[in-house]
Amino acid sequence: MASAAPRRLDEWLRHAARLHPSEIDLGLERIAEVIGKLDLKPPPGRVVTVAGTNGKGSTAALIDVALRLRGGLRTALYLSPYLQDFGERVQIGGVHADAESLSREFERVEAARGDVRLTEFEFVTLAAFSLFSRERCDAWVLEVGLGGRLDAVNAIDPDVSVITRIAMDHQDWLGDTLDSVAAEKAGILRAGRPAFYGAGVAPAPIAARAAELEAPLYQAGIDFDFERQGKCWDWRGRTVRREGLAVADPVNAAELPNASLAFAVLETLNADWVPEAGDCPAILRAGRLPGRFERLEFAGAEWVLDVAHNPDAGACLARSLNALPPRPTIWVLGMHGDKDVAGFMRALPLKAEDQVIVTRAEWPKAFSPDELAQAVAARPNAKLMRCDSVAEACEQAAELAGTRYRVVVTGSFNTAGPARTWLLERS
Repeated sequence: MASAAPRRLDEWLRHAARLHPSEIDLGLERIAEVIGKLDLKPPPGRVVTVAGTNGKGSTAALIDVALRLRGGLRTALYLSPYLQDFGERVQIGGVHADAESLSREFERVEAARGDVRLTEFEFVTLAAFSLFSRERCDAWVLEVGLGGRLDAVNAIDPDVSVITRIAMDHQDWLGDTLDSVAAEKAGILRAGRPAFYGAGVAPAPIAARAAELEAPLYQAGIDFDFERQGKCWDWRGRTVRREGLAVADPVNAAELPNASLAFAVLETLNADWVPEAGDCPAILRAGRLPGRFERLEFAGAEWVLDVAHNPDAGACLARSLNALPPRPTIWVLGMHGDKDVAGFMRALPLKAEDQVIVTRAEWPKAFSPDELAQAVAARPNAKLMRCDSVAEACEQAAELAGTRYRVVVTGSFNTAGPARTWLLERS
């Protein structure tokens, strides 16, 4: 009897999504049990785990790029979630893992798990770790999916722990205070190993956990810092200084804080790996992830795609938009049903001449257009429209924009991603 054909990547992803009755079930017991059977071999001294409410993907990507371009290392980068292509999540040497390689690793995880009912995220994370181990990558840069302490990524001990910033998000899982969120993020710290906080003085739970573990804690504005000088910027670390670095995207409010934090991590790994004036712009450009204040032109109009989905990220998006030449804006908004829509809307710089198109993000538990419209209605003067899908909303925005309006698509990875696909297919 002929053996069954190997599963395709999309079939493996559907299989992974069916294993566990819950989409999210935080805890390390299941993944730790399967890790023991996979014989994973992370690179000694070069595992960097990045957590935080916002900016963690971009910071991880910058560290990865610099390790490759400055350090000459073959890197493994794990991101969560992805924007358009699943391969974005699993990268080796800056290249997305192909479907065939990922399918082979899913098969190995399936064989190793036995009757352990992994969540989809655990299954995917194990497949990524298995690929990184088998490819013998020189460094692993891992972005935490949700929280930190009980996230599947935290099953691998980091040599350097990075927390970008703390803000309110995922309250159902992380608690409804900043201290509770900080305590969950602090779960990635390890005894005696360096830890970083990228947004000023670390919240008390992070500082307390670092002290308890005797983990050196380095904080933005204290142990490392940057200063903008027009089109250039200077960076200060503990032992390294860089002056006259070019700003790659002058209006992106997140670029320099993320880069400063990434440089501090690099300094700890190897001071020679901190970018210099000659290669800094290339590293900043190569470290840009799609959908993070990404500007595209379509039919004569400027489009901005941004995955912001909480008030803190909305405020960062507002700072970036306010640095652009003023133009009336068409907003395309789609959000997950567990997000603070009212707080997010308050953070956005809506003007009286703006127009807002609410739509359903491509996610099973997304807000309906009618539910989003209630939150938008609290912001007076903006014209409100409803569309049933992201594609329909993009078509509506393109018709209205002409060359006068700027279009901003935001609220979720599952809004910015489909919008990016729509734009690129038509460009």
